[in-house]
Amino acid sequence: MPLYEYHCDDCDKNIEVLVRASENPTCDDCGSSKLTRLLSVPAAHTTGGSSLPVCEAPGPMPPPCGMGGCGRPDCG
Repeated sequence: MPLYEYHCDDCDKNIEVLVRASENPTCDDCGSSKLTRLLSVPAAHTTGGSSLPVCEAPGPMPPPCGMGGCGRPDCG
């Protein structure tokens, strides 16, 4: 089952949902089916060390992430 990220238009929250082919996802918080599927950053497995920066604790200006971002919403 793929894991998708959605934005709920009714309660304005982002959620992650495991979706089967025949299912219509609903918001976990408010139960709405008015969801917009978001583009997610895919996870990639690498071997060995990496020279790309790693995001630290969230703050007003998190350090830049390499190759399009780390996938955390607060990093962009």
